Amino acid sequence: MKKVFVISNMYPSKEHLSYGIFVKNQVEQLNGQGIDTVLAVNANPNTGKVNVLKKYASWALQVLSVFRKNKKSIGLSHSHYVFPSGMFSYWLKQRYGVPYIVTAHGGDINKMAKKSARIKGYTEKILQHADHVIAVGEELAADIKRDFQVPDDRISVMSMGIDRNVFHQPKSKKEAAQNLGMDPERVNFLFVGNIIQEKGVEELIEAFLKLDETYENRASLYCVGSTKNVSFSSRMKEVAAKSKNIHFLEPMPQEKLTRYFQAADVFVLPSYIEGLGLVALEALACGTPVIASDVGGLHYMLQDGAGVLVPPKNADALYVEFEKVIQQNGAVHANNERIEELLKLHDSKEIITRLTNLYESYSK
Repeated sequence: MKKVFVISNMYPSKEHLSYGIFVKNQVEQLNGQGIDTVLAVNANPNTGKVNVLKKYASWALQVLSVFRKNKKSIGLSHSHYVFPSGMFSYWLKQRYGVPYIVTAHGGDINKMAKKSARIKGYTEKILQHADHVIAVGEELAADIKRDFQVPDDRISVMSMGIDRNVFHQPKSKKEAAQNLGMDPERVNFLFVGNIIQEKGVEELIEAFLKLDETYENRASLYCVGSTKNVSFSSRMKEVAAKSKNIHFLEPMPQEKLTRYFQAADVFVLPSYIEGLGLVALEALACGTPVIASDVGGLHYMLQDGAGVLVPPKNADALYVEFEKVIQQNGAVHANNERIEELLKLHDSKEIITRLTNLYESYSK
């Protein structure tokens, strides 16, 4: 099979370790299975109109340069995020007949496509001309079929997958907590994600502050994530300073992040929207139960007792579940059989096999 041209507007760097890390992981897994890839990716997370224009102009030149150098050996392109990444795949197909697959991750459909009629038009064009569309979650796939008229035979539901060699249960949760300087006698809650409003950080802190006031020093909250909105992040840290038991940590390499998943008693993801919520799967793989918003892919993933679902934007509902955990001494009742089914379904080895089959079907 010819090379796969991977195009993504998010990709990690030494300075920004978590920025699109799931794309890098998948590329490395593909390479490990003998799939040759060439990359044109944006590793700059800076926002603001001027910064966005500069970084996307640089990225566009990179796409053109990489394609010209590898034109004869490229069999198809695979874009991550429908817009803007998919625009390059669409253009390459129109100009050079290169087939393409595009993966929708959630924000590109639920947020980006709603920014303007123009972007929605681009999104529709990209999706309708794609040889195949991948949606990372069930609800996202349903939205794409309904809103962009993509037929069933051209869309698959496929997450980015979890590497269970990396994300696995510890021998001892207490020992894992002690190794990170956590108090193993407390209930340690963990959040991993960008420190932005859409991730439910405000409700998370409000619920925990109430818990800390009622059950003083019985719990700690660790928030691991990037500061994408300085104003919002600063305000949240100011509010969180009312408790000495809330800790903000910068993004870290996955090997270290895994240790936090393993050490935590409960993982919390109170997002407003979520295409899938891969971090929730990573937590489950590390033996850590999940409390999350009943939205998007989380609704499908955590139903049937795989996790605890709460209404989004609802600090009181979060508090109720936090209190139950305290009263149950850190325990969360979960359907372990359902969790194991989920982990097998989303195992990166299974995902890479399915993805490789798609590549072979569409590569020219």
